[in-house]
Amino acid sequence: MVGFLSEEKVSEIRDRSNILEIISDYVALKKAGKNYRGLCPFHSEKTPSFMVNEEKQIFHCFGCGEGGDVFTFLMKAGHFSFPQAVEELARRYGVKLPSRELSAIQKKEMTKKEVLFQINQIASEYFHDLLTRRREGEGGRSYLSQRGISPEIISEHRLGASADRWDGLVQHLQGKKVSLELAWELGLIFPKKKAGNSTLREGWYDAFRGRILFPIFDLHQRVVGFGGRIIKEGQPKYLNSPESSIYHKGNTLYGLQVAKQYAVEKDCVIVVEGYFDLLTLHQYGWKHSVATLGTALTTPHIQTLKRYTKNLMTLFDADQAGIQAALRSLPLFLEEEVTGKMIALPKGEDPDGFLRKGNPEDFRKKVERSVPLIDFYFDRLAKTHDLKSIDGKVKVAKEGMALLGKIPNKIRRDFYIKALAERLEIQESFLHEMLRIPSRASSRSGEDLKKSSAEGAFPRAEEIVIRLMVHHPELIPILSKERIFKEFESPTLQRIAETLKDFYQKKGKLDLSEVLGNLEQDLKARLCDFAFRENELEGVDPGKILQDCVQKIREKRLRKEKYELVKKIREAEKQPEGKRLASLLKEHQELAIRERGLHQDRFRKV
Repeated sequence: MVGFLSEEKVSEIRDRSNILEIISDYVALKKAGKNYRGLCPFHSEKTPSFMVNEEKQIFHCFGCGEGGDVFTFLMKAGHFSFPQAVEELARRYGVKLPSRELSAIQKKEMTKKEVLFQINQIASEYFHDLLTRRREGEGGRSYLSQRGISPEIISEHRLGASADRWDGLVQHLQGKKVSLELAWELGLIFPKKKAGNSTLREGWYDAFRGRILFPIFDLHQRVVGFGGRIIKEGQPKYLNSPESSIYHKGNTLYGLQVAKQYAVEKDCVIVVEGYFDLLTLHQYGWKHSVATLGTALTTPHIQTLKRYTKNLMTLFDADQAGIQAALRSLPLFLEEEVTGKMIALPKGEDPDGFLRKGNPEDFRKKVERSVPLIDFYFDRLAKTHDLKSIDGKVKVAKEGMALLGKIPNKIRRDFYIKALAERLEIQESFLHEMLRIPSRASSRSGEDLKKSSAEGAFPRAEEIVIRLMVHHPELIPILSKERIFKEFESPTLQRIAETLKDFYQKKGKLDLSEVLGNLEQDLKARLCDFAFRENELEGVDPGKILQDCVQKIREKRLRKEKYELVKKIREAEKQPEGKRLASLLKEHQELAIRERGLHQDRFRKV
């Protein structure tokens, strides 16, 4: 049993789930032969090494070694517990779970994060219902209509509104028997303090009052926080959820749950700064857009976006602050090796206002004429410093090379250095001399050498036997009968082989994703690695390969036994009594018979 679920129910959920669909929520995947390839969501990489096999329902990263089934992925990428991953997949694929009434102990054991997500969801439903169905939401509906936001966008982004009163949400949460202390932690409500006493509370009041609410979702459609824009006059104009254990502004992008599929289709994403900028862009069909949440673009933001595309465009307000925000993102783009461009609006405009003034065609042209950020940066340097003077050129060279030194790809870096040298009308070699960064290529090659050495530590024949078991499970009964696993030199491969054998004997087939779900963590990645390496097994007789491998394993084992036996015989020859020698010589004869028996062709016809 897994919690309140049987193994049969978990297997049903696994069989109904599609790992390709689940992982596509996080990673932009492209077909690569029998597999799909993309950038790994678990570590930063420039070249895609993350593979998904839809047929086997498994994933594996050849860069960091992560691998497993659909449950493993959700737990790792979505920070789900195993029961939460099971319930999420059951919900998505329509598997009915047995009803359960949580006991007091089970309620206590529910993770705090799960409760926080539930509270945010309850609040989001309350705000959305108030906006779309209740009389108190009339002011919010009127305001959004004036801003040109359609009912479709309201529904797609689950926009809400809060009543202009002190305890609307408080009463709703109390009716749902929600922990008000945890709602306070999420920034949804605040405690009223008793007069003259800073520690005693006499009640609670709503944090968001008389506002349009923008629920902020993670990639699993879970609400992690809220932004609130005041409807009438007042301050602050915007009120946002505080950071919490489920909400981190530097890792979260508003609208990504909608934009991710369009970013893949367009192979581009537009980054804006405000909620209404984002909503208006989506309103006008630019749905491959996301917004930062009151912070500058961060490395985690870019690492998230580049799972879907490596082409990023910044679209910030056309003022000095907007320009500086775009330029601050440039070093991050260069370090993460994504293409960064800037869409320039007329001075004083923002994306929301520019589009609502009736300029969609002008906006389209500005997107088409977007400027590479690196070129814009060079232009700014040239305007800031006098390039006719030596001092000006030196300053531009220093500032420019400080930035270009962040580019990890040598070819790309050399092209930009050449472009900067041409602007300064100096030799490229002068700029190269200013560059003092360690060779990433050499350090990477050292890591690759170390990794390849570790991967080559397993006996080759034993590794191929495991791969044969994975790709030709019909051979498992023969291998089991041969008892070859007992002769493995590698304990790790022996454990994997025994697990595969046990599953095959139990089920009559080999469901690799189910095997991974029941395998120790340290063996999952290794088995996934074997599962994705099948090229050498294509177009050849698996029985012949199996025979060769078994023969090599036994030859190696016999050589070792023979070496030890010869040592014992030599020792025995030195002894005056020959009894021990006779038995050792008999062992030697038996070993020779075993050696001749290795060449029998037992495996070709399977």
